[in-house]
Amino acid sequence: MRLNNIYILLVLLTLCVAIPPSQAALTSLEISQQEEKKGIPLPQEAWFKRLERYRKDIIEEYGTDFAFLFNYTQQAILKSSQDKGKSRGAWYWNFEIAQKLWMGGELFVELEMDRGKGVDKFLPTFSSFNDNAGDDAWFYLPALYLEQRLFNDKFFMVAGKLDLSYWFDWNEAACSADTQFLSSSLVNNLAIPFPAKGIGAMISLNPYAWLYFQSGAATAKASSTKAGLSDAFNSTFFINEFGFTPKFGALQGNYRFIFHLNHQKLDYLDSDDTKNNDCGWALSFDQAITEHIILFLRYGTADPKVRDIEYFWSCGTQIMEPIPGRKFDCLGIGVAQSIFGKDYRQANGYDETSRSETMYEIYYSYNLNSALIFTPNLQIVTNPNADKSADTEIVCGLRFLLSF
Repeated sequence: MRLNNIYILLVLLTLCVAIPPSQAALTSLEISQQEEKKGIPLPQEAWFKRLERYRKDIIEEYGTDFAFLFNYTQQAILKSSQDKGKSRGAWYWNFEIAQKLWMGGELFVELEMDRGKGVDKFLPTFSSFNDNAGDDAWFYLPALYLEQRLFNDKFFMVAGKLDLSYWFDWNEAACSADTQFLSSSLVNNLAIPFPAKGIGAMISLNPYAWLYFQSGAATAKASSTKAGLSDAFNSTFFINEFGFTPKFGALQGNYRFIFHLNHQKLDYLDSDDTKNNDCGWALSFDQAITEHIILFLRYGTADPKVRDIEYFWSCGTQIMEPIPGRKFDCLGIGVAQSIFGKDYRQANGYDETSRSETMYEIYYSYNLNSALIFTPNLQIVTNPNADKSADTEIVCGLRFLLSF
């Protein structure tokens, strides 16, 4: 595994040299002077720009679009009660095809391969240090769904193998482990028991530019690496969301309110009894306060009889162009806390002082060029797994993202 990590790092470093720098670091005058002095095409004439033009030609002629993403993250343990100094990597690639079928109708297909659990293999937490890490899977189909838009995009529906978190609990500043925060606790609301990618459907109604309603359902006990047809809706996760999207001048705000119901047999945490349904509610807010700064907040509750986390909240900020002239760079600062219920604490022998696990994360997303982004980050977890006797854990990392 270490040899594979070294090989991947060498490939990424080669790409850093081979792909021209982004214009984000240059002024218009500097770009013009550079072109005149060197007498060579601008960065937009590089191979990935030619590929982009080719993609547009394919879209216009055949209605077919495609995208490729490769994510590699290397993390090192700076402080913990064990395995201090260990470093582990995790990576995956994803290839997506979107095919237009008829007016407003498209078919989406994703192919993916995942490798490595990263430092989460050594430091188990509820927050997790890398949302993209997981079980090794050489090749699988994580998504295959049909999308239909009607009435000038006021009505939207999708059905197939999908991930409901693509559309629910969204947040402008904290929703992607590829370009924003790494921890799962700052990508989604941990009080919402989103299932893995499986058979499901959702509809959305947007009667006004500032108001929408949407509802979805999917197999609760799904597996991302399997087709899921045999288990479709044997257990069902339902989620409903309505939101307001007002603009205050040029500053966009998004205020989402969520209710979820899980129809699935679940064991009580502190007894041998079972329960067939559980529910909870959540909210996800983000608001731009300046042209470059967005604040975000999440909150949620779940049934403490069958769910480890009873309350969850996260908040933070995203700052665009933190360094003048670096227009596409981004700085993110966030904190997330999982608060565990009385039943969980009793079942695990924890007292009242061990109620929560808290994740702190800061990252800087540096756009090297239009195809490659690298993001250093630092994460701190206190009371991992709600254990007050556990040492605070500190992890640093570097994420490479290649996409076109």
